[in-house]
Formats: sequence, C-alpha cells, structure tokens
Amino acid sequence: MAENYWTRYARRRPVTRRRFLKGSALVGGGAAAAAIIGCGDDDDVEETTPVPTEAAAAGAAASTAEATAAAAAEATATATPAPTQPPSNIKRGGSLRIGGTVGGDSVFDPAITNHTTTYSLGMGLVYNRLLSYDGDVRVNAELAESLPEQPDDLTYVFKLRPDVNWHDLPPANGRSFTAEDAAFGLGRFNEDNAEFIQGQLDRISGIEVIDDLTFRVTTGEPFAPMIRFLADDPVLMVNREQREAVGDAGMKLYENMVGTGPWMRNTFDPGVYAKLDRNPNYFEMGEDGQRLPYLDNIEHLAFSTEAQEGAFIAGEFDHFDNIGAGGMFVQVQALQGQMGDRVAFRKRLHSAIEETHMHTQKPPFNDPRVRQAVHLAINRQIALNPFGPESGIYMGPVPQMFQPFAFSEQELLAMPGWREDKEQDVADAIALMNAAGVGVGADETITIGTPIQCPCHATGIKEDVAALGLNLELEQATGADYFAERSQGNFVMNIGLEVGGTDADTYLYHRFHTGAPFNRTGFSDPDVDRLLEKQRATLDTEARADAVREASLAIIEHSPQAFTASLVFYPIFRSYVMGHPERIPFGLTHNLGRLWLDA
Repeated sequence: MAENYWTRYARRRPVTRRRFLKGSALVGGGAAAAAIIGCGDDDDVEETTPVPTEAAAAGAAASTAEATAAAAAEATATATPAPTQPPSNIKRGGSLRIGGTVGGDSVFDPAITNHTTTYSLGMGLVYNRLLSYDGDVRVNAELAESLPEQPDDLTYVFKLRPDVNWHDLPPANGRSFTAEDAAFGLGRFNEDNAEFIQGQLDRISGIEVIDDLTFRVTTGEPFAPMIRFLADDPVLMVNREQREAVGDAGMKLYENMVGTGPWMRNTFDPGVYAKLDRNPNYFEMGEDGQRLPYLDNIEHLAFSTEAQEGAFIAGEFDHFDNIGAGGMFVQVQALQGQMGDRVAFRKRLHSAIEETHMHTQKPPFNDPRVRQAVHLAINRQIALNPFGPESGIYMGPVPQMFQPFAFSEQELLAMPGWREDKEQDVADAIALMNAAGVGVGADETITIGTPIQCPCHATGIKEDVAALGLNLELEQATGADYFAERSQGNFVMNIGLEVGGTDADTYLYHRFHTGAPFNRTGFSDPDVDRLLEKQRATLDTEARADAVREASLAIIEHSPQAFTASLVFYPIFRSYVMGHPERIPFGLTHNLGRLWLDA
C-alpha cells in the first residue's frame, strides 16, 4: 500500500497481535482471547503460535467479539434490561402477541426479500439455515450436525442432523430433510432469476450429494468468508417439492411456506392479523428435555405506529414487532418511566451502518483530498448516535463486532477523523481543501444536492462540512427513492443507512472492489482491489485479520465513504416474556423457539 497519512499513523502506533489482545476492548475476554492464541491466555505466547483455519475457527475466532460486544452492549444506569431467568422456571404453552403493522414486504421467498417484517411474520420462523450465528457473531451448526470439515482449501463437507423433518404439510408431508434438499436450497440462490439476491453464494462452483445426510460444497478458489456467508440470514432452506408445485412466483406467497423450523404457517391477513403454530416435530430440545418451541402460537396484531405504544402499555400485546431490529433507547426510557419493571428489553448491536457516500467519479469528490477532508471534518462524537442516546457505536470500515478484523473503539478514538479533539482534524481537512483548490481554498461555497434517507445524522454532517466550503442541500427522500438513486449512482453525496452482513468482506469487497455489486460510489483502485482480494483468499484467521486491517486503512486513505457508526437497537417486551439471550443476534432471523411466558 502506498505511503499515506493513515499508514504513517499506523506505523507510529503499531497494532501487534499481543498489543491487540491486551487492549482494553478485550480485557476480561480470557476465553475469547484463548480462541485466537491457540491455547491459554499467556501474554508471552510467541507470534508463531498455531492458529486454526477460517473454517475451523469460524465459531471460535468470532467469539473474540464477545468482549467488545459486551462492552458496547453493557446496560446503562438509566434503564434496566430483562433479567436472566433460571431454566427450572420454564412454562410451556400460550401465545406470544406481537404488535406491529402486519405489513411490510409481501414476498416470503428468502432468495428475493430481506425485510425485517417479512422475517418476523413468518419467513425467519418457518425456515431453518444450515448454519447460524449468535449474539457474538459466532457461527454455529443448525441443520448441519456441526461446522463442515475442510479437507482442503476449496472443499466443505457437511453432515446433516438425522432428526430433521419438513413440516407435516403437503407436499413435503413431514418427510426427512436430506442432503438433496440442502443441495437444492443452496443451489437455488445461484439460479438465473433476476429477482434473486445475487453474489452471496456465487463462489460455490459445485455441490455434490454423497449420501442422504452428507454433501460436499466446492469453491473455485480459497474463499475465507464462505462459512459466514452460509450462516447469513437469507440462506434459508425452502422445500423443493413446493417449488416444483408452485414455481418461483408461488414461492413468494405466505401460504406456500413449508419449512423445517419451529413454527408452521397458519393465517396471514395483511394489515390485520397473522398467526403461526408450534411445529410439534421440531428437532431442537428445550431446557426441560422436551421439543421446542415452548409457546403454542405466535400472533401478529396490527396497530398503527401512533397506536402501538399506547396498546403496549394497555397490555394488548406482549412484544413490539422489532425483534429483527428494535426500538430506540429513548423509547425504552420512556416506557420504563411509565411501566417500571413491567417492561423489559435487550440491547443488540445491528449490522445496519450509517452511510456518507461520496461519488468518486463526480466533482468535487473525484479528488481524494476532498473526500479525505470530509472524513476528517465529521464530528463522530455528534454523528455517533443518529436516533438519540445509545443508538450507535463507533465504526471504521468494518463494524466493531467483527473482532479481530475490526478496529476497536480504543483504536478508532486515537485515529484521525475519530479523535474527540477535532482541532487538528479540522485544520488538516482545511489544508487538504486548500491543496485541492476547492471550497475554503478557493474562497467559495460549493453547493451539493444530497439525497438523504433520514435527517438523523445528516444535519450534523451538513454543519461539519460547512467549515470546508461545502454546502449540502439535504433533500429528504423516501426509502424507495433513496435506494433507487443510490443503486443507480444518481448522487454526488448521499447520507443514509444500510444493512450489512455476517462477515467483514460484506463491508469491504462488496462495497469497494471495482465493479462489486454494492460499490455505490464508483470507486476503483487496483492496489485496493488487490488488498480486498487478498483478505478474502486468506484462510488463516490471524493472517486474514492483518489483511482486513490493511485493506481498511487503504480504504480510509481513499475515503469513498466517511465511516461513522453502526447502530444499536432495543427489542422491547413485557417483563413476563422470557428466554431472550443476553445478546440478541444482529440479523433478521430469530426463530423465537426458546421464548416462554411467565404469566
């Protein structure tokens, strides 16, 4: 990578493996640290200590996120999260009432949609994935018996659980889930259908069924994110007989969902009511030794946005329809102020990130000095919480939850652009603008039309860059219009939010490699491309962490995007709803099989 401002900074403050593990963000993470250094947590372990490959370490290495996530997710003094309930108190039966719009996207095909509401209404409850991830972004087996074996760098051999059955609904009629089903479920994502979400599994070059419970996945080249991509929310296993019966058009419909998950479809009346029933043959077991789920039903009740809070306080429903997202901390505080200990919540990191895109092919942002100036000028201490207190945590190119690949808060706050004392950052930003001959250097104001998804952090950024001679005309757009303009590159700068994924690669390669599907800014640099390709081809976890950080510094140098924060949300529920883990996974799929009602 070429010499630049940020690499000079990094050289002054090198982040060695030992220094990283000893940083305050990982203090107390003895077990998590041991997962990285091989065995034990001795500070004197040498740099040559063996580490596992990416596949073997997909769960263990990700667990190093635990301490950072714990620090970020620690409950504040002004609100009390739900307590952990002893398993011996579990009660079975009853119906969980979820209050929401009972609307959203009406497409119930995981190859097409990724809307939170659709997952909550059924898609994330009816279907299972081969692999899943927990609140520490640690990958676990779900339909698979364990993480796959990797006999070589290109091969993943999966063994399925023998006790999984499809729902006892036609056309599957309760038959066993087989390797043929898994091969179909994975392969379907790469079928030629313009509506399908493309790119997530396109590295798969072949799927071979070995026997009823065993299959082999191969890639054309070493691909480090593979395990995590297989655990991502959309990779849900749909039924092949159902697809044969109704086609891809029919697979969009609620009434054609046949899965292996803890819940079976029942009723869906858009805008009014929806209901799912307990799958009596679900394979997972509860703490009481009986099959999950604990509840009998899940009901979705429709309330307008204005009526939701009052209905919740009145006891008309048990859980806000925000399990895949969450409310805001100010809402938690307000409800606890009115309801006391009758309301509970969990704090959860989210894959959604704040975006400030600068189109690298359009002036003035075709000059990297102007982009760097914007990066430096933004006050992260203000932009950090776009939806009020406790709504975000600092982020670099990769969110903090993805340790050891991401920069920790301690590291970020020492870096240009994130430093709390902005005096030097602003002075350096003005010098860059002067050198570029635009903005303050040209003694003029450049007006930039800026489509925004919400004013939450845009107004602060507008004030920050005014010091550089950049005047942002904030043009608030609907979500649909914002996404359309962004995908087509119809902007000079835009400010909004976007959901990420389960691996650092989603935030790097997908957004900044030349021609990548989510490269919104037209950014292209051959040296950065090589670094992005290197990190996804490096299977050793520690070596890949170094490669990800090197690529991150290169992207910060070019600044096609000013990185500010990843979001924090708060699922809110009445205090008798039990079973939520301490840290709810950040994604869309929450099968609710372990929830129960202490009422």
